[in-house]
Amino acid sequence: MRVSLKWLRDYVDISLPTEEVACRLTSSVMEVGGIEHVGGQWQNIVVGEVVALAPHPNADRLRLVSIDLGGEQITVVSGAPNLEVGAKVPFARVGARLIDGKSGQPFQLEAAVIRGVRSEGMACSQKELGISDTHQGTMILPPEAPVGTPLAQLLGDTILDLEVPPNRPDCLSLIGVAREVAALTQQTLRLPSADYRESGPATDQLVSVEVAAPELCPRYCAALITGVTVAPSPHWLEERLIACGMRPINNIVDVTNYVLLEYGQPLHAFDFDRIRGRSIIVRRARDGEIMTTLDGVERNLGSDVLVIADAQGAVALAGVMGGTDSEMTAQTTSVLLESANFDRVSIRGTSAKLRLRSESSLRFEKGLSPELTLPALRRAAQLVTELAGGEAAAGIVDVYPGKEAREPILLSAAHVRRLLGMELDIERLEEVLTSLGFDCRAADTPSELWCTAPYWRGDINLVADLVEEIARIIGYDSIPTTMPSGALPQRELDTGLALGEKVRDILVGCGLQEIITYSLTSLEMLSRVIAPSGHPGPAALRVANPMTAEQEYLRTTLRPASWPLSASIRGMSWVASGFLRSAR
Repeated sequence: MRVSLKWLRDYVDISLPTEEVACRLTSSVMEVGGIEHVGGQWQNIVVGEVVALAPHPNADRLRLVSIDLGGEQITVVSGAPNLEVGAKVPFARVGARLIDGKSGQPFQLEAAVIRGVRSEGMACSQKELGISDTHQGTMILPPEAPVGTPLAQLLGDTILDLEVPPNRPDCLSLIGVAREVAALTQQTLRLPSADYRESGPATDQLVSVEVAAPELCPRYCAALITGVTVAPSPHWLEERLIACGMRPINNIVDVTNYVLLEYGQPLHAFDFDRIRGRSIIVRRARDGEIMTTLDGVERNLGSDVLVIADAQGAVALAGVMGGTDSEMTAQTTSVLLESANFDRVSIRGTSAKLRLRSESSLRFEKGLSPELTLPALRRAAQLVTELAGGEAAAGIVDVYPGKEAREPILLSAAHVRRLLGMELDIERLEEVLTSLGFDCRAADTPSELWCTAPYWRGDINLVADLVEEIARIIGYDSIPTTMPSGALPQRELDTGLALGEKVRDILVGCGLQEIITYSLTSLEMLSRVIAPSGHPGPAALRVANPMTAEQEYLRTTLRPASWPLSASIRGMSWVASGFLRSAR
């Protein structure tokens, strides 16, 4: 997962150097696979403002663009169709290192004569800056961007490439990573506001939600916003999505992706006017049911696939991808926001069956908490009303058939001493666990705590899990080295293993070489083995999905795979057989 440090600072103060933050994350929870400094290569690139446009005297599709660089004005030749007077653009001076928009290769900008007019510099697209693959026009910066400011100072960022372990889906989010950084650096976590104004009829009066497969959908929440305007997202939102590897689409879809990255909870936006019957039904697909997903592929479903349906048919693959029947368009004015929780095994099966993986399915497959749906939905509704206008209907539809209470775990200082070999007072244990979001309360004795894991930590079930949390936050390097307190178990000799080692040594001494062969072979290769008379051997088992014709069957003997050595093996077989007879 790509994490923008500029974005991460919205939730936690980071005073340590980037390398130190990466080191602490790697040693405690997840490996930082790489650090990318965005904008480090933007030398001689500044913010400019277009002050005049004039036609090129010798070319119909080119224009002369006068750009103010802050106390200096320069005129260059440009073919970008989206330039307007007053627009703020990234301007590269001669000598800047850029990416060629056509070939994708880096080059150094030089002065050039274009159709008889000398041009010393250029207004850059996102692709030329290496931000994304967008090359349709010049990149337009926010209106408040200060003219003359180095672009690296305005848009520069540091990206951490995190390798999140499978048991920590909460870290597939900016807030999850910020929570870890806050605990490791003794900082305070700041959560974004999710307040928005509600008006009009209640949501449950405008749309009905039925969960017909509660075993596969523990919780389904929905919010309705009417009167929205679908348009491009503001620059700051697009910038953050691009930094984390996502492509901006429009303000509604971008909000769902933004909250996905922020909270780790997948969401989906339906065009409410295209939901037939004003009803949402979470059910298993019918055998032979067909729907077209957003990637334009028509998919044949079955009863093992969970779908989101309206009164007439499936409109989305639950937890994987939406359908074209209810997607956002420029004409959309009413949006139904979905935030739900789905069974991880069901989502994994759907993705495998349809060979369709998405950012949503990636998170659901690892197991998300049903408690995450509501705060993520409220945040998305707040952003939609802020960026797309409209009014949010009163309340949220919340169908929660799979609610379960989390049991507290009793932790004592003795547990920590036994597992870590170090003394920590109960106040320190409470401080560490509280920083990670655990609910701690006093037990009957002063050296014990009742600890309840937060909803986002589904991997915490045992006392040993709590001790592990304490160890990684205080630092594994701070755990003292101690001698084992108990007796070491006696080693039990495996006679079969010892015999195998002796046989291997003798065969090597006789000039043989040990080989490791494929477990898969072909019928043609098996047929080359001449079985002893009356002993045809077992039938070969065929693989259901063979990669090649030469690896289609499980081998029934070692001889086909080691055919060139068969003569030597037969010649030396008496050595092994004689040794085994003597061993008996």
